[in-house]
Amino acid sequence: MPDKKQILSFAVIGIAGLTVLFCILALALPDWFDGNGSKSGLWKTCFLSICFSFKDITVPDWMEAIRAFAFLGLFAMVGATVTFVLNTFIMKDKPILLYLTIGFSAATGCFMIIAFAIYADKSGISEYGASKYGAGFALCIIAWPLAWTVSGLCVVIMLMNRSVAKI
Repeated sequence: MPDKKQILSFAVIGIAGLTVLFCILALALPDWFDGNGSKSGLWKTCFLSICFSFKDITVPDWMEAIRAFAFLGLFAMVGATVTFVLNTFIMKDKPILLYLTIGFSAATGCFMIIAFAIYADKSGISEYGASKYGAGFALCIIAWPLAWTVSGLCVVIMLMNRSVAKI
């Protein structure tokens, strides 16, 4: 029968993997903005059925900042997942990996909250208009609390390790 720490470890790995998936989808989906026959993401925009890649169009600096923070969030969450898997299965006696996981996942949450906050502020989407935020934006928002959940669960695992070591 698995113990609480083992169950919690597998939960962390699952949530971390889901967060990585959400970060990837937030970057890749072309619908951070959705309204009136047009869609726009971080890499292309479409009006009716005509799409333009942002490599053909000059994008504002705030869009580049969103891309950068979303990528930083993705890379930090991949780092958190790798360090936690290493800590769980390979290097169980290295507590530094758990500290790295906590730091990486907390940083991911910060990066993702900054990315969607910039977009919400600069995109000009009105809450009362026909336009609305799309799935990419929503996944960016969901990745933020999931990353902080991973960080919090790793703190719980760290405290469980300390209580076992004192006995």
